[in-house]
Amino acid sequence: MGMHTTPWPVRRLVRTYYLFSFFGDFALVYPVYAILFREQGLDYGQISLLFAIWSGAVLLVEIPSGILADRWSRKWSLVTGMMFKAAGFLVWLVRPDFAGFAVGFVLWGLQEALCSGTTEAFLYDALAQHSASQRFVRTAGRGSAMGRAGIILSLLLGAWTYSRLPTLVLVISAIAMLVAGLCAASFPDVRAVRGKAPHQGLVAQIREAALVPGLLVLVVFGSLAAAVYGVLDEYDSLLARDFGVPLALIGVWGTIRFGMEALGAELSEKITRRLTLDRLRRHAVWLLVAAVALFLSVYRLRAAVLPLYFIFYFMLSSSEVIMQGWIHTRIASEGRATIGSVVSFVYEALGLLILLSAVPAATAGGLRAVFIGGAALSGLSAVALFVAASRTGDAA
Repeated sequence: MGMHTTPWPVRRLVRTYYLFSFFGDFALVYPVYAILFREQGLDYGQISLLFAIWSGAVLLVEIPSGILADRWSRKWSLVTGMMFKAAGFLVWLVRPDFAGFAVGFVLWGLQEALCSGTTEAFLYDALAQHSASQRFVRTAGRGSAMGRAGIILSLLLGAWTYSRLPTLVLVISAIAMLVAGLCAASFPDVRAVRGKAPHQGLVAQIREAALVPGLLVLVVFGSLAAAVYGVLDEYDSLLARDFGVPLALIGVWGTIRFGMEALGAELSEKITRRLTLDRLRRHAVWLLVAAVALFLSVYRLRAAVLPLYFIFYFMLSSSEVIMQGWIHTRIASEGRATIGSVVSFVYEALGLLILLSAVPAATAGGLRAVFIGGAALSGLSAVALFVAASRTGDAA
């Protein structure tokens, strides 16, 4: 369906969603907040504790926020989330010490919890309301690409702006979150479609979703592979230095990597259609190839295999969007945000466990051990997904 034949409400929704996605990740503070913490006198232990507070806030509120979105309003959950994130950056501006940074991270964590799961649930049902749910993967993929574009612009401008006027980085980041909130406020207030049965509780909704063939194995093993991808992101700039990238070009490295992620998200619909990656066994093979590419790229750390490293991020970014589409086409509207939040909770919990495991791995074997271990874990999760999908009939 070409854009010119698409109804105006759908075009307006999609365009606003792209703006929401872009401004939600256009935060000049992204590439420099660790530097900000150090310049304010925090040691590495305190910085690690801040990250733990951030993760804890997300995990604590993740599932309740999904329930709230389904029963209250997905639209206003997104608006509230972006207001929290803007407030978090402003707290950092007025209280640049450990306590202020901790409060800011709690607010940021609340935003992540309110928006993860809810964003995709809102988008799917908003499109379905206009009989356009088949556009979900394409729209979600391009929205993800727009978010990556916001990150790329932040990487390119953040350090430069911080070196000239540090406070401006936080002010611009907060303003961008407010703009994202305004975009969300202009969304239609799409409510979950209620079934004829009485409203189900959390346990009943999870039990019903678990009966969907293939969903449980995709959530567990697919989330495990995605969690590895998310954790390795934290060490990406350090790996760049091991590859011999000069400090001045780290921003270029990040631009290439996030550019590949944006491309993977943008092409996710075409990849799904041509390779039928909505079949779980084929999706597992896709994840396994990505894991092999990661292993080969970090085993020797040579420039000749560097493209394989960026290909890994391309493949995992597209996988993430394809997984979202697979899940949302198979769960009921009534509990869509709730189940999405449960999936996000599994992802965040696995990511935290992997992150904790990475510390002793890095201590014992250095940074390369972390990436090789990540490649191995990602490969094992792909194999497990393939085997489990074979037993459940390779749901499509």
